[in-house]
Amino acid sequence: MMRAPSRHRPVSLLLAAVVVTACAPDRPETRAVAGVRDTLPDGRVVVRYPALPAGDPLPAAVDLRIGVVEGPAEEIFGDVRGVEADRDGTIYVLDHQAAEIRAFDADGRFVRTVASRGEGPGELDTPNGMVLVHDTLLWVQDPGGWRMIGLATDGGEVDRYPMPVLAFGYIWEGTVDRHGRLWKHQVHSTAERVFPPEEGLTEAIVHEYMVVYDPARAEKDSVYLGAVPSRTLIQRNNRGGHTYFPVPFDPRPITTVHADGTIWRTDADTYRIVRIGADGDTTLVIESEVAPPPVTDRDRLEYVEARVARDPEQRRVAERVARLMPPAKPVITSLSTDDEGRLWVGRTRTDDFGPLYDVFSADGTWEGSVELAFDLPASMPIRVRGGRVYTTIQDSLGVPVVVRTHRVFEPS
Repeated sequence: MMRAPSRHRPVSLLLAAVVVTACAPDRPETRAVAGVRDTLPDGRVVVRYPALPAGDPLPAAVDLRIGVVEGPAEEIFGDVRGVEADRDGTIYVLDHQAAEIRAFDADGRFVRTVASRGEGPGELDTPNGMVLVHDTLLWVQDPGGWRMIGLATDGGEVDRYPMPVLAFGYIWEGTVDRHGRLWKHQVHSTAERVFPPEEGLTEAIVHEYMVVYDPARAEKDSVYLGAVPSRTLIQRNNRGGHTYFPVPFDPRPITTVHADGTIWRTDADTYRIVRIGADGDTTLVIESEVAPPPVTDRDRLEYVEARVARDPEQRRVAERVARLMPPAKPVITSLSTDDEGRLWVGRTRTDDFGPLYDVFSADGTWEGSVELAFDLPASMPIRVRGGRVYTTIQDSLGVPVVVRTHRVFEPS
């Protein structure tokens, strides 16, 4: 839900001269941030920064909104699960509820329906994510048919294949690199599966992988990323089953894939991001002295009250989960890349303003920090294309609205 106008900060950009080599965008500076680059004996490059800017950036504004409560049917969305844009500014919106992909021009005018519900070629069942490749091909995950569908941006099916990595989440978090390979993060737990499960706190080691599928060769491979601890509280519910409660604010690894097929990864508990090659070796490390925000009594209370609002009988277990919360929150909330190869690092906020992203070039040079003037619904990613941020918010009535910011970086 959007904040009241008096509390809004606009989308914003902090820029500074950095001692590592790269050209920052031509915008006024607010504060210099000096990064130090070292090459270790094993060949890894480490770029270290002091604390990055946290507020009072340059003002900017959201310059386009698509989505209405009443009006043309093409501008009414039910459940947006994907937003993409090409270099010309054409916007593609995937509506999961309608099982449609609609195209809008750079001024927000409806252009065409790229795909709609059906069982024939180029038609969709239950699409829950998409990614645009080379400005010409939309890869769509359609788990209703356990398939990936490649669509031309002007309509029509180009390719399809069975879903190589079984996954069904609210929004598909996979991606496709410039070589057409599909990437998806997967985890495997060491915990023994028993039924009925033992109630109480379960601690396990989770092994992480990035699975890659090459449709041209019909080959699947994986890159092992490491092992991390995981905690879940298991409680018997009043329906005769069991409810699984992950512990909020426990750090969980975050990954994204660069267009060249290398992997960005963070454990999220500290400000440390690594770049990993196809062989699993770390080639670049970005670090910053950003302190983890504390988990407050208010955080614990809000978690309990949210659980109780859904089910009053969950108060005792919710209070137990709240007591298990760690003393500090993860520093990093998300990783994503834009069409220029920049890395966007979502940073946990401790104030009352919108999401904040630190932006780095592919070699680890900090290029600025972008602040959004609006809250993002849970699990809603951003897309940055042509120097603009695209995403989906909800208006005061809960209606999905696709938004685009002004250009915060000039495209090359």
